[in-house]
Amino acid sequence: MKKLALLFAIAILFSCKQKSANHDPSPDEKMLEVKENIQELENREDITEDQKTRKTRSEKLLQSKNIKINQTLPYIESEGRTTIRTPKEVAQRVTILAMTNLVAFGNYTSVEATEYLKKYHLWEYVTPNEKAFLQNPSKEAKNAETWKAECIWVLLWALKAVPELAFPNQLVDLNQVPEENYPFRGLKKDPHEFISRMTEMRSKSEILDACDLYYRYDWACVDARVNKEEMTNINGDVVYERHYALNWLVNYMNQEWDEITCDT
Repeated sequence: MKKLALLFAIAILFSCKQKSANHDPSPDEKMLEVKENIQELENREDITEDQKTRKTRSEKLLQSKNIKINQTLPYIESEGRTTIRTPKEVAQRVTILAMTNLVAFGNYTSVEATEYLKKYHLWEYVTPNEKAFLQNPSKEAKNAETWKAECIWVLLWALKAVPELAFPNQLVDLNQVPEENYPFRGLKKDPHEFISRMTEMRSKSEILDACDLYYRYDWACVDARVNKEEMTNINGDVVYERHYALNWLVNYMNQEWDEITCDT
């Protein structure tokens, strides 16, 4: 995982190059610049003890589960350079995901969902991709959206609304979340009751521990897929969705929800 400080270096590099160029960088040029800065930051010498400890701990967990380890995989960002999303941000995101998830499973129509989110002044926090889904909830789009249940669970875990992130070998069951710890179970409930209650987050250290672990789980899944090997002990789709939510939580690359990448 690339360092969060990468953003600052990229911003400087982009600024300098754009001043000397007569055109905006192409996507390929931007990607090249990103890779160059990633390499520079991966070679830096100011790796902290929490980064080293976290990586070692994750690798021991992978080893205990007989999951392939890439020991050259970089450290994730340190605690000192990481800013976790606020409880309010996370609770709002959970609420929106809960609604789109219910549409995906056929509990509500997209019209009902849109009206609900607008009624409770949450529409401005719905992402462009989510708005596109609600405008055209096709069968394929619904299937993809159902997987966001894993993201919901991760964010609820971060809010201390569920006790743990279980081993990723099976799907979560959102029906197991206590009603008081879920945004709503019906269209008559004001989701802001939930949002205002969610005032605590797990520690930065605990969230980064999970992020580092799922980063390395995800690499193993990608490696198996590339090499056409079967992963029998973990579910790659579950891992990806949880990694996605964790990257959002730690402000990875300063990306917003629709833009999150799960680099391995």
